[in-house]
Parts: sequence; C-alpha cells; structure tokens
Amino acid sequence: MPPPRQGRAQWLWVLVSIGLGCGPAVDSQTSVGVEDEDVSGEAIYGYRDGTYCAEVDYYYSETGTSSTYTLNVDVEDNELVVIHWPNGGWLDESHFMPVDISGGEASFTSDRGVDYTARIMGEEGDCIVDYSALNEDDFVSEGEEAQQADLYQQEEEERIQQEQEEEEVRARQEEEEVQKRQQENSEGDAKEEE
Repeated sequence: MPPPRQGRAQWLWVLVSIGLGCGPAVDSQTSVGVEDEDVSGEAIYGYRDGTYCAEVDYYYSETGTSSTYTLNVDVEDNELVVIHWPNGGWLDESHFMPVDISGGEASFTSDRGVDYTARIMGEEGDCIVDYSALNEDDFVSEGEEAQQADLYQQEEEERIQQEQEEEEVRARQEEEEVQKRQQENSEGDAKEEE
C-alpha cells in the first residue's frame, strides 16, 4: 500500500536533502591554482593576485653557489613580481622582468646574474618561511667570499707545494755537492798515496 500523500512529500524532501548533502566536498584550499572561477563566474587559469609561499632555488654561476629556501612571493596577473626576504627586504620588478607562473613554476635571472626558480607550494601561511634565507646581496657576497677563500686556499697550497719542491731541489744539490767533495777528497787522498 502506498504511503499517504503527505508522507510521500516528506519522504521526497528527505531524499532530496540527502542527495544535495552528499555532493562533492569543496575545500577552500583547492582554489589556489590551475583553474578557478572569479566572482563574476569567469574562468581563470593560474593564480589569483596575492601572496603565496614558494620553494625558491638560487644559483650564482659566477661562484657556483646555490641554495634553496621557502619564501613568500607575490603574484599579479599570473606573473611572479616579488620575492620577499625574511628580513623584510624584497626582490622586485626593478631587479627582474616579471615571469609567467600560471603553471606553478617560474625561472628568471636577476640583474645581478643570480638564477632563480620559484615553485608555488600553497597560499601564504600554508608553509613555514625559512628565516635563515639570505637576500640576494648577502647570497652573492657569501658566494664571492667563499670563492675568495677557496682561491686563497688553492694559492696557499700551491705556494707550499712550490716551497717543498724547491727544498727538494736544494737538498739534492747539496747532496750532489757533498758527494762531489767526497769524491774529490778520495781522489786527492789517492794521489797523495802514490
């Protein structure tokens, strides 16, 4: 026997409510990247304007120094425009041309010749910024100082090796002179005996 008419409406309402409640879960954290819709309903690709946390690789070819840090970066119009140093400084458009980061990664070379690669890891606050990160000036200086120290070490090792070689040559010459004197003395003694 079918349920009464009023019971059917309640039953239908329960089924609709359950069906709507079981739809796909929406996580606000998933709106960080690739494809999203803005408030107007227009589809956007990449990243909304804002600050994100990123893994940033530095490489300075002049010294061969490299480092990787987690830092905050600014994105505008899907371009990487600023890297924030933990000491309050930043590297911005006055030091590099903004680069496309809509795919989550961007590489560029600064006006000082440092190569950077930034990979977005999440929104600002999603990861812990590496407060030991060096700004570009300190990074370049540290690399140059390390290069100077290596050069000094290499020169010092070469100087020591040269001194050792010179000492060996002197020792051989002295040994040859001693042997020559001994031979001359032996020959002189032999002539006297005759």
